[in-house]
Amino acid sequence: MKQVDVTSAGMTDTGLIRTDNQDQFFIAELTHSMSVRSGSLNVPAGSRLFGETIGHLFLIADGMGGHRAGSEASKLAIHYFTNAILNNLHWLERNDSSSEINFTDELKRMLVDAHDAIQERSASSQEFQGMGTTLTMAYVSWPRMIVVHAGDTRCYLIRNSELRLITRDHTVANQMMQAGRLSPDSVERSPWSNVLINALGGGAEDVFADVYTVDLLPGDSMLMCSDGLNKHVTDAEIQKLIESSAQSDTHRVCEELIQQAITGGGSDNTTVIFARFNPSQETARRMKLIAANPTEERVIQDIAAPYSDSDTTPVDVPISTEDSKDTADFPNPEQSTGEFH
Repeated sequence: MKQVDVTSAGMTDTGLIRTDNQDQFFIAELTHSMSVRSGSLNVPAGSRLFGETIGHLFLIADGMGGHRAGSEASKLAIHYFTNAILNNLHWLERNDSSSEINFTDELKRMLVDAHDAIQERSASSQEFQGMGTTLTMAYVSWPRMIVVHAGDTRCYLIRNSELRLITRDHTVANQMMQAGRLSPDSVERSPWSNVLINALGGGAEDVFADVYTVDLLPGDSMLMCSDGLNKHVTDAEIQKLIESSAQSDTHRVCEELIQQAITGGGSDNTTVIFARFNPSQETARRMKLIAANPTEERVIQDIAAPYSDSDTTPVDVPISTEDSKDTADFPNPEQSTGEFH
């Protein structure tokens, strides 16, 4: 039975200060398909037949390194991921532990390979020297969401009108906050908030992937954004806006979030992706039936709320570079994994 209807939208804006947009986003629905060549059935040759939806893919990247270089890096990262997904990845259709471990390991390798591809492209041209990008990817195969992350583009879960940050920012400012040297209220205003300790490319020797898993519930929503949103809109303001837009379509929510970032100053490119996982009509009918007849032995789902991941990856305070979103030299820490239930 189809449990949820997935609706989503994405939007990007250059902002008021920048003259170019180095952000990129990508949303896709994944299905099995076959291209018909010939046959005796009444199916025209050249037509394509589609099976059920396998999952949903959401990608967001924030490039750095100067005008064309930053845009090139973020495009290359997303192109690499989509190409690898289409050609190499065995999709996670069963939520058993062994297949999920293999799946997340493959995603980590893809992120490292994308980093190497950006480094190679950067070395091939003076114009692209030092270019890099953040990357956050969410793959949803209901009810599981797997998030792979490097940089400071964010992924949030919204459940029961509560906004929860899934990812952690790979910035010096966040490291200082974790160490107690910077208050949470000062992070976004700190000059260290623009200095990355982890990204694809950017001249760094290595990249590491944070991987998070979330057990979704019907009625959950997901928000992904570049730091252009967080520079001007607080988490409390984001939560309030999404709550007040409960009846709006996903495209309208994206418009309102970007407009709030522009109203707040619009100092950077701003990109948002917003998705809702609404109960399907059949699931909604069953949930109403359970509410009216609580003694009936019917089970939809019983999954606890997510808990916050702690920052356990040690990183030295780095040396910044010249871009407004800087990268820094860092050691190769052990890859960290967080899980949300």
